[in-house]
Order: sequence, then structure tokens, then C-alpha cells
Amino acid sequence: MAKEDPGAQLQAVDRWATRRRRLIEFMRQNGLGGLMAKVREAGVSGTAGFFKRQLRYHVCSFLGTRWDRKYGVDTSGQIDLTDIDVVGPNRDGGYASVSTSPRAYAFLSAFFPDDWKEFTFVDVGCGKGRVLMLAAAQGFDAIIGIEFAPLICQIAEQNLIRFSGPRPTKWSIINADATAVDLPSGVSLLIYSFNPFSAEIWKRFVPVLLRAHETTKNPLCLVLSGTMPEALHAAAAVIRDSARFRERAHGVTPFFVDAYAPYHYWVFDAI
Repeated sequence: MAKEDPGAQLQAVDRWATRRRRLIEFMRQNGLGGLMAKVREAGVSGTAGFFKRQLRYHVCSFLGTRWDRKYGVDTSGQIDLTDIDVVGPNRDGGYASVSTSPRAYAFLSAFFPDDWKEFTFVDVGCGKGRVLMLAAAQGFDAIIGIEFAPLICQIAEQNLIRFSGPRPTKWSIINADATAVDLPSGVSLLIYSFNPFSAEIWKRFVPVLLRAHETTKNPLCLVLSGTMPEALHAAAAVIRDSARFRERAHGVTPFFVDAYAPYHYWVFDAI
């Protein structure tokens, strides 16, 4: 019997997987003349850049799907928030749910605290759960995902059930607005964030982090990364301006073959 696709019963449009279909629809509607008009409008360099981006997305989609097949899950691609429900008032400040490059995660994990096994791993904006599974494979024993889109949460929960890799003692998905969530207290926290929301939302999320830290003063490490440099710089500025975090690292990852762009990243420790 063939394995059931974890997302088969859940309707969420993956923009990576629908690129070919959208091209076919464009050709049906506009024909070759419409395509040539687009080429003339973009120019040689613009057209070359377009095809380069498409190639990157196709490679990412292929490698992501291969990773999914290996573990029996559905985590690859990008789901926009346009046509799905979310909890809380912050839809406009949220960004698309995009799968994380395993190689980029491995690179960023080098910045985790030396005693990372003693930390509870929290992925803020966990999407379909790939980072949770990467953390499980790394060896974290307590893992939490926070996601404000109920549909995406359902996909993530199905993925955790079906994941064939190493499993932690406890892991869970919380369907909540990050600005309204209560993080675990009394434990060390590693907060992983792949650019889930705007700087305005970070202004309301930083106090959530500080409340969790101030309860017992246990260590709290925050790893911020993503492929939207301007939004990330603004978010990092909010974190720095709180004067409650020390910046430990900042840079850009190498261009990994399974990532559609290099990741900009910051690593902070609560003080």
C-alpha cells in the first residue's frame, strides 16, 4: 500500500510546486506573443535573472521533496498566508511559511550554546515542522513549534506523527499568535526564528521572551535568520534596542544548494 501524503487532505497551496502550472496557465492565456512581450519588458538581464531564480526554486523543490520522502513527511515549499485563516490580529505582520534548508540549519546550529542538549528548542513560526524534525535529528529532547495558521499547524502535527527519524521525549505544536503565547518557564530556551513576522510584531514578541527569561534567569538563546535582509535588520534592531540581549554572532550563510538564497542571521543571548 502506498504511503498517504501527510498534506493530501489539507488544502494549502505550495507556490514552489505550482510554478510549472502557473507558467502553463500564463501561456494558455497570453500565448507566445505574451511571453515575448514579457521578455522585452524585462530585458536580457532581467530575463536571465528570472530563469536563474526559477532554476534555484526547482532545485530547492526537488531536494526538499527528496528530504520529505526520506522521512515520510510533507515539509517542502512555500505557503502564502493570503487564503488561509490565522489566529490573532497579526496576519498583516506575518510572512509566508517557507521550508528551511537542512544545510543552512546545520550551519546555524554551530552557534547554539555548547550545552544545547539542556535547552528546550522552540521554533517560532514553525510552518510545516521541518525545523522541529531537524532539531529532533540533532538530538534535542524537548521541542515546541509555534504557528498561528491552524491549517499549517495540522500539516505540522501530521508530519510529527509520520516522521521516521529520531524522536524526542516530548514535542508539540502550539496554534497561537506568538505575541500572546506563554513560553515555558524554569527551563533554558533556544528560540529559533526563520523570519516569521515584521519588526512591529517583534516589538510585542520581545516582551514574551523577556517574561520567560526573567522568571528564573535560565539561559535564553535567540537565533534569527531568513532571506529578507531589510526585514531581518529591522527585527534585529528591535531586539538590540531592548537592551536585554547581547549579540553574539551576525553574518550570512554560504549559498547552499538546497536553499533558494543565502540566509542572513543573528544570534543573541538574553542578559
